[in-house]
Amino acid sequence: MDKKYPMQICQDDNLTCKFRELHEELVNKIISFCKENNISIDEFHLNADGVNGSIPYGEWQSCTDSAFSMIKFTDEYNDAVSFRKIVDDEEWKRIKLEQENFLFSM
Repeated sequence: MDKKYPMQICQDDNLTCKFRELHEELVNKIISFCKENNISIDEFHLNADGVNGSIPYGEWQSCTDSAFSMIKFTDEYNDAVSFRKIVDDEEWKRIKLEQENFLFSM
């Protein structure tokens, strides 16, 4: 069966539209936070599990675990990713391990 919205179970037009608007709102909120606080990052990650237990309360409860991180890559990482510097597997592992969160919240 062909899906109108691939890679998702939900095929509801209205709900998909609302979800995409939420996505844009969250990303824009984080970008605005960075601009307001003069923060330069390369990526961020937001994840949570146990969300189903918080939904009836309409807000984050202790049954839900979440982490939010903002990452600023080192120049060495950017050089390796862009192939400005060719590295072997060992050096790549070392470079990746050296990347730290700029900000982190759990």
